[in-house]
Amino acid sequence: MKVSRISYGFLAIFFLALTLQHFFGGPTHVPTSADIDFYANDATVTIYGKIAEAPDIRPTVTKYTVMAETLINAKKNTVPVTGKILVSDTGGWPQYHYGERVKVTGTLMKPQPIEDFAYDKYLSVRGIYAVMPRARIELADGEENEQPTIGEKFFRNLFAVRTKFESSINRMLPEPHASLLAGLLTGSRRGIPEKLTEDFRMAGVTHIIAISGYNVTIILTLLSGFLFWVPLRKRFPFLVAAIVIFAIFVGGSASVVRASIMGVLGLLALQTGRQTTVRLSILWTAFFMLCWNPLYLWYDASFQLSFLAVFGIAELSKPLQKLFRFVPNTLALRESLTTTIAAQITTLPLTIILFKQISLIAPVTNLLVAPIIPLAMLLGFVATILSMLWLPLGLVVSYLCFALLHAIIWIAELFAHLPFATINF
Repeated sequence: MKVSRISYGFLAIFFLALTLQHFFGGPTHVPTSADIDFYANDATVTIYGKIAEAPDIRPTVTKYTVMAETLINAKKNTVPVTGKILVSDTGGWPQYHYGERVKVTGTLMKPQPIEDFAYDKYLSVRGIYAVMPRARIELADGEENEQPTIGEKFFRNLFAVRTKFESSINRMLPEPHASLLAGLLTGSRRGIPEKLTEDFRMAGVTHIIAISGYNVTIILTLLSGFLFWVPLRKRFPFLVAAIVIFAIFVGGSASVVRASIMGVLGLLALQTGRQTTVRLSILWTAFFMLCWNPLYLWYDASFQLSFLAVFGIAELSKPLQKLFRFVPNTLALRESLTTTIAAQITTLPLTIILFKQISLIAPVTNLLVAPIIPLAMLLGFVATILSMLWLPLGLVVSYLCFALLHAIIWIAELFAHLPFATINF
């Protein structure tokens, strides 16, 4: 009972914080002369720094997150600085990699909201308070001869594998099916057409492209199967390492971090022989994430919606199972329906605030799509791995995956355009 009261109290505080943030704003960042954004006054500058995250490669632009080290202003003064900037390179070639020291020249400015999207707050969660929309980027002098550290080599190779993985998907499948599969397997949304994204949102199935606890469960299940001959206690470090690498591989968004931490907590409970509860896992996960970055609570919609959805599934799924006991549980239809409705109930208030829209058709579309997704992910993963070894073999499996992906797209497009599918506010 105490745990229940604590969890509901936390949920009340969560809603209160979101309400205060919506009406009064969250914490503000005040730069000093040592911060790069102190000089973000729409002037042309040159910045030397290192690429600090995996490059975001899109069809028309590549975005680099650069950790600034020095700045040269219009008067040729060199100033030591710190902080991240988001650099947009429209040249497309050559491409630069994580850990490389680069020289970027362009107009340094503060990010601004884009229509109804608080772009500046979104970037602040990542610690970015300055952008360079059109930049000229090149390797810094001497970078060709500089040897990367062990950590830089690890991350560079990991991100290279992800790029090759997504490239293999693009070689096998046409668009938008390739981008949809990349979204299901790596959480990438960059190639999904805007119209399809809108259809997914109206149909209430946008969440399927977000990496969640389901993906972490798949990783743990597969790896545990490979390590069946290893005692459970000795498997623990390998499984934790797999979760961490997977989280980095798919980009480390708030929902991924949340799912990863809960996965580690579940493993720890098994390791110590103690039974865990969903409520305590949720609370501890929130605690660790907010200790790491308090801005998640204020500005990260992924974090907010992810936790509200988990609360809904944890607290409302069982009561809804009784309410919908007339629905057959063949292919987990009843479970899919109840978890979808439970998540929508608790995320409804925030969904209205953020998107000014409610999808009335979402329970039906999720019921139809849910059984298809696991098989599409499995076949897509197998096809991609096979294509990386030998393309014709991967193509054989990809035909089956294409059919499943096409079914998902068809369902979303069909139901998104039904009369009264959504209510706009």
